[in-house]
Amino acid sequence: MTIRGVVFDLDGTLIDSTEAIVASMFHMFDRLSLDPPLRDAIIDSIGVVLEKQIATMTDHDPIECARVYRAHYGETACEQTIALPGAHDALQALANSGLSLGFATSKRRSYSEIILRHLGILDFFTARVGPDDVTNHKPHPEPIELAATQLGIAPKDMLYVGDLPIDHQAATAAGAACVCVTTGYASRGELELAGVAHVFDDLADVATHVLDGNGQR
Repeated sequence: MTIRGVVFDLDGTLIDSTEAIVASMFHMFDRLSLDPPLRDAIIDSIGVVLEKQIATMTDHDPIECARVYRAHYGETACEQTIALPGAHDALQALANSGLSLGFATSKRRSYSEIILRHLGILDFFTARVGPDDVTNHKPHPEPIELAATQLGIAPKDMLYVGDLPIDHQAATAAGAACVCVTTGYASRGELELAGVAHVFDDLADVATHVLDGNGQR
């Protein structure tokens, strides 16, 4: 594997924003006087665009729900989100090797940038793609293709790193390579069943895989 750029999903891949998402969801249900779902139902829905996520838990107007959710999330997300272990070191190692980096996420780009800046890792990313930047969302290949365009490379020269089967589906459809980590919202078994050839338990192993594959032992 020789690649020119690496693009990351965020939630469950580079950052853990579970508590921020759960808290904002419960705030939304309470504010709109809706019956709340179980915590596990919220966690199991993480990874898709917000309106689609909400639709899995309530029949209430997803636009109104999303407005209430985002108002709360925008004020609280930074204090309840952490970088996953090894994230900074992995990004630094990849950047030092000369690879271009980016993110393509189902989280709004503006919130993603605020959180990543708070965590001190925003400046690593040249490509920055959120759901508001595309017409079609993962598992459609458009977010991956746009990230490649922003990096100035072809998808075939890019590696996408995610944590869900939809990440693998989107990357494969775009013609990009994909690896996944078990730090997010799918198990190793679920990822392997979805056809992910390389599944890692942490970001350090992802960086080693990339750098070894690029002949940079």
